Amino acid sequence: MLESKNRYRFPLAGIWFIGAGPTAHSHHRWVVPQEFALDIARIGEGWKSFKGKGTKLTDYYAYGAEVLAAADGTVRIVRSDRAESSADLRRPGESQLDYLKRVSTQQDARLAEGGDAIVGNYVLIEHEGGESSVYAHLKTGSARVKPGDRVRAGQVIGQLGSSGNSTEPHLHFHVCDRPDALRCAGVPVNFEGIEIPYADQPRALQTGDIVVAK
Repeated sequence: MLESKNRYRFPLAGIWFIGAGPTAHSHHRWVVPQEFALDIARIGEGWKSFKGKGTKLTDYYAYGAEVLAAADGTVRIVRSDRAESSADLRRPGESQLDYLKRVSTQQDARLAEGGDAIVGNYVLIEHEGGESSVYAHLKTGSARVKPGDRVRAGQVIGQLGSSGNSTEPHLHFHVCDRPDALRCAGVPVNFEGIEIPYADQPRALQTGDIVVAK
């Protein structure tokens, strides 16, 4: 299996929940660029990802969190002007089946627009060894870097949001083998400086993990 040539830190600080990882049942696993991608959310009181009714983006605990460069590199792509919308949030009382049908229709419409519409606002950073990291669904206007900037691991590059094909505020993160978010092959990453409290040994992150990132 192809393995990362670089050392990466987790792209967020604090305690986070892996909503979707590279496990076999994940929607990521069967898409070549995103095969080892993570959807990272934050869980709060009552094991919910939001407070109140969850009808606004600002209800979500993850929204607006600082997104960090996972490794030293050069910024190649920045998109920060796509609007966010609460239309894809699950409505109070909506059944899961009805919700999935509704959101699938909206996501198919974005898919017809092209790749950028799916990814939303994002930053792509190129690293040594031909690898690139992708930080997607960022908050509108939050990018703090521009193409050509040199960044250091841990540097703030933007804020977590809900643009593109995003069912709620979260960070989509993946590493791939060329500086293109969707026309590439995913690369597995083992992060440094994290703990997985419910794991019995250090291992790659998987769907459902709680992560403590220092």
